[in-house]
Amino acid sequence: MLMDRLASFLLRRLAHVERRAVRRLAVRNGLLTMSTAIIDGHVIGSFSPAFDPSHLCGEFEQDRQWVRDHLAGFMIDAPQDGHGRPVLVPAVPVWPAHLPRRFANEDGTPQAALAYAVRVVAEAGYKPSVKHMATLLLVAAAMEQSGVTLRDLVAILRQPAPVFSVAVLADGFERALPQLIENTGVVPCGPYTGVAADFAFDDDLWKWVDSETRRVFLQVPAGEANRPSRAALRGQLLRALADGTPVLAVSETHNGVPDQVDLTCDIRLTGAGIDRLLIADLLEAVYGSEAVIRHDSSIAKIDAGALTLDDLAIAIRPGRPILPSLEALGGLAALNHENKEDGNADKNANASRRLITQSPSERRGENSVDGSGSDGRASSSKDKRKDRSRQTPTGAEVIQPEPVDDESAPTALRVETLRGFGAATAWALGLKVDVADYLGGELPWSQMSTKLLLSGPPGTGKTTFARALCNTLQIPLVVTSVSTWLQGEYLHDVLSRMADTFAEARRQAPCILFIDEIDGIGQRASASRPYADYWNACVNKLLELLDGALKTDGVIVVGATNRPDEIDEAIRRSGRLETHIEIPRPDIPTLAGILAHHLGNDLDAITAPNGHVGGQR
Repeated sequence: MLMDRLASFLLRRLAHVERRAVRRLAVRNGLLTMSTAIIDGHVIGSFSPAFDPSHLCGEFEQDRQWVRDHLAGFMIDAPQDGHGRPVLVPAVPVWPAHLPRRFANEDGTPQAALAYAVRVVAEAGYKPSVKHMATLLLVAAAMEQSGVTLRDLVAILRQPAPVFSVAVLADGFERALPQLIENTGVVPCGPYTGVAADFAFDDDLWKWVDSETRRVFLQVPAGEANRPSRAALRGQLLRALADGTPVLAVSETHNGVPDQVDLTCDIRLTGAGIDRLLIADLLEAVYGSEAVIRHDSSIAKIDAGALTLDDLAIAIRPGRPILPSLEALGGLAALNHENKEDGNADKNANASRRLITQSPSERRGENSVDGSGSDGRASSSKDKRKDRSRQTPTGAEVIQPEPVDDESAPTALRVETLRGFGAATAWALGLKVDVADYLGGELPWSQMSTKLLLSGPPGTGKTTFARALCNTLQIPLVVTSVSTWLQGEYLHDVLSRMADTFAEARRQAPCILFIDEIDGIGQRASASRPYADYWNACVNKLLELLDGALKTDGVIVVGATNRPDEIDEAIRRSGRLETHIEIPRPDIPTLAGILAHHLGNDLDAITAPNGHVGGQR
């Protein structure tokens, strides 16, 4: 064996817990049966097949493929809705009609045949993850380098509120380690579910996730784009440690772990990253030591430092011959080198592309907002009306209110003339009084209700309400949407668009910031979920902008959505969009009022007696 004892043990444990998970899932779905016995104080489970094992021929590879062909549905979880309930009814697969069942009380089948059938099922459902294996090897190397034994690690895990700092120089490690912890049972004292260190950290020690109780751990992001402010992070750490919650900070650089964690951690692991030894160990785990020895010279030629964890998972796949895997690793390393060298050129090209595709109104931007001609003379009333709506570089639209006493706008849309908005109308009229007192210096902004979540089915007039509110309060309306924010090419572009939109609103203050499709910001997910760091960063940024260090005095924030249940709960908490008003579909009297408002004077012509239409006989 080329692999050291710690790495070998951890990989064997990973395979063991993954096969154990397959057996337990097969029991839940009815493919296996299980009986338990207590031996020396330990609960021991004994598995048996629920199908007739005489279908197996004794050739392992052939039998494993037979189970996959006929019984694959019994080795996967049924799809679930957002509340963890099965979507399919029944939740377990239907037993194949051509396969007889075997009941637990049947005798006559040799125990060796039963054990062999259980082993075939476990292997048929076992899906070795090269990425999990590589991540575990990186952790083992970091433990060796840092002088931390497995006994030390387990002892700290058993304590309340353990703090861990893991810094490994491998691209993708920051996401891969939480995925390993949550998606496998390889880490003792679990299973675990991660909670991001953000504004919505709750005080739960355990959570019910996927039909089992999981131990909560606080994951501290190391990337600058995802990390909370120093004060916010300090508060979350204090709450977590006071409640006994484990804390984990993962970084892909040796200086990425926040100081608050680095100075208080119980276990500090530091690793060098992906090297040729790690690749050799990974290949040994997949192909065996003899194959690694035969291709030792080819492995030595690979530029391991240029590879990422995703590269390893792409190139090395169980069932694929080792030689194509080695060729793929060499090619991916060379490709990464080329991409790195072309990185600066790509950045310049992206900047030029954004400038070229920018509309003329966006390029003119702030130079065309004063409402005056080039000769300094005031524009005509028609030109002023054009300037009332302009596009900002963030994609937001700034709409100026229409004067309610302007003869050119005799039917200006106002909240007072709307029908069917109920509680929203009352909120707006109360806000009108508060804004007048605020502008007169009689009422501080903090004592006003200035954040509203407006929900309702499509077509109920949420955008119309925002435009009417603009005219009623006689303050500018800044209109944007989450889809406008998400037009950024990268995460930092999206976050910058969000921050710049709020900055634009503060420049227009007092004003209304209307955010359409706000449910598109999503909900924060466990750190191991795909793209969780992206969406968590977006939600965290919105929380910071709504109620963080950047105050929103003078800015009334109105969010609109058709799906309020899909908005992160923290966005609707006190200090953010705490007032939630639902606009229902209009009833008959409301529809009559809406038609009367839009028809105006034409209503008299419609309701005039026959022979008097339009005031004529």
